[in-house]
This record gives sequence, structure tokens and C-alpha cells, in this order.
Amino acid sequence: MRDRSGGSLLVTVLLVLTVAACGGGGEDGTGEPAPVPFTRVDLPAGAAPVVLTAAGDALLVGVRWAGRDVVPGLVRRGPDGSLAEVPVRGATLYGLLATWHSLVADGDRIVAVGGERGGAHGNVRWSVWGGTAEGVAEQPQGFSTFGGWGAGELVDAVATPAGPVLIGSWQSARSGLDVAAWTSDGDVWTRQASEGTALESDRGSLGFPMAAVPLERGVLVAGWRLESGGGETREQPVVWRSTAGTTGWTAHPLPGAGGAGAALAARCWGSVCGVTGRVDGALAVWRLEGGAAERVDGTPRVAVDEEGRTAAPVEIGGRVTQVVSDGERVRVASADGDRWTVRAAEGPVGTVTAVTRVGDALYVLAGPDGGGQLWRADVAALG
Repeated sequence: MRDRSGGSLLVTVLLVLTVAACGGGGEDGTGEPAPVPFTRVDLPAGAAPVVLTAAGDALLVGVRWAGRDVVPGLVRRGPDGSLAEVPVRGATLYGLLATWHSLVADGDRIVAVGGERGGAHGNVRWSVWGGTAEGVAEQPQGFSTFGGWGAGELVDAVATPAGPVLIGSWQSARSGLDVAAWTSDGDVWTRQASEGTALESDRGSLGFPMAAVPLERGVLVAGWRLESGGGETREQPVVWRSTAGTTGWTAHPLPGAGGAGAALAARCWGSVCGVTGRVDGALAVWRLEGGAAERVDGTPRVAVDEEGRTAAPVEIGGRVTQVVSDGERVRVASADGDRWTVRAAEGPVGTVTAVTRVGDALYVLAGPDGGGQLWRADVAALG
């Protein structure tokens, strides 16, 4: 999965800590919670990390190679810290130049989405990739599969028991863009109809997907709807959920939406999901379980503007844990009910663009001006 926007992976957040927001954890002698030590993970020369995903007990890093004919690349970091390059083979001009937008691994299967702007209008030319740790190849598609007059964007790739799914947007038959899903038959991808499902938009409710993750046998999509009525419009954070693969879609507005809000990132563990986004310009966190959603109270004050992003949360010790940026500093915030512990991250600086957990390690991609460096912390240090 990706912790990103539909375009670049920018997180523009400011964390304003208050005494009431800080609690629990060890102290560093000043009364503040002890910082979380991170160690920088060096990648092969010329590899700039872009996206992260867990691949069993290994970390899979989507990179951009400098000075190579095939710009998108994959590096696997094993549990012993060893690095191995996964061969990547492009097939089209835009594929050869693509930047990763989403990357997922499920067992031996790897699915990725890349994009590169081009053409007379500078639209993103999407590419889809598939394979295993032995090698990943671009799967060329007809132009109308992801492009053309009705095209929106691709948001995420998701691995489900029924097969991989792509989530994005496409021109609605009724109004604006629908949330859209694509499934594959071998290397051929086909968009499924959104008409007549909860993914369809209408004049009173326009849907905008921002992220998608697997949930049990189906897919959870985080996003927002622009709702209008009575002469007013408002932004409502929402999640869409399928029961199996791309079937049985339902839409669930998230509570505590304030005047304007959006769900921006999500991650699920078992039947529980953590969703992060913004409400009235500030960070918001929701917990989903058993079909019910609740907003987590006491969230540390984090300013998230309309162009801002948040990385997906992770689960540590049963707690929703969020890694955020505080100017050039990085913080780790964990919720125990409505009580939050906020700790400094010792090492990473700048904008947080991706976070994932692999076994006993937490990996964070962060750097100034969106340029990422990879960092690792022991999960035990977050307890």
C-alpha cells in the first residue's frame, strides 16, 4: 500500500504539543517522554526510496534509480538486514520513467502502480506492474484502461483473497467522478461498473478516494464526499467497504466530522482498522471495528491543510500509532483509549511520507522537501 496522495507523497503537518497531550512512556529526565531512537537504513547507491510495504518478514522498498534506463526499482531488505535488488522490467516509455504510487506484496505476489506525467495535457500516464521477488514486469494496457476522456486517477493497489484490486476514480454517468475499481484476468485489467453501487457519485454527493487497503476478504477505501443540499456544501470523511473482492460495497460516513473533513490514509490489522485524516484543518484519527467507527479523542494537535497528507497508522501493542512531522522534527504518537503519548523520533527529520511495520521493526520514510531517507526503530522501544 502507499502512504501518499494521488500525486506526490507530501505530508505538510505541524504538531503542536501540549502538556495534556503528553503522557505515559519513559521519561528522559526532563519530564518529557523519552525519544524513540531510529537508525538510518542505507540503500544501494543511486536508489531514492519512494514507497514501502511489508513482504512477509522482509521490507520491500520502491525506489527511483539515478542514471538507469529503467527508473522505477525495488529493493528487498531481509530480516537479517541484507539488501537484494528485485529485477524490474519496463515495457513502455512512461513505464520506464514511472514513479511508484503504490506497492503491495501478498505472499509471493507483488503488485505496483506507477505514474509519469506526459502528453499534450501533462496528464499522469499510469502503469501497472506485477510479479514476485524473482522479478516484476510492467503489464501494458490499452490506453482506455486507465486513460482517455473519462480518466480519473489510480489511488492504490490492494491484495484480496479474490485477487488484486486497483482503486481509483473514473467519470461518473451521473455527476463528476465515481470511486472506481479494476480487477485483473492475468495481465489484463478491467474496470468494474460503479453504477448502482455505493461507489457511484450523484449531484448531491461526489466521492473522492484517497487510499485503499485490504480488510478481511474485501477492500476498505478511505476518502471523502463533497455533499450538497439546502444551499450548502460540506466535506464529509467517509470509508467505502466491500464484503469480498469488489462486491458488496457500502459507504460509511465517519463520525465527528466537524465542518469539513476527509479520511486520507488507513491500515487494517485483523478486523480492526485505523484511519487518519483531517477535520477542520487538524489531524483526526478513527478506529473501525465490527462495522462501527469512532473518532479517537484527545488526538495531538496537528495542522493538516487541504493539500496536506498523513501517513497511515500502524498497530503496536494494540494501540493505534501515528508518525507525524513537526516542522523538521518527527514525532511518534500512540493512543491508549483517548490518552495519547507523544515522543520525539531521534534520527529522522523533515516530511514523513511512508510508515510501515515489519515484525519487530518500524520503518519510516522521511526527509526535507519530500526527499526521503529510510529509518528503522525497534518496536520494543515504542512500548
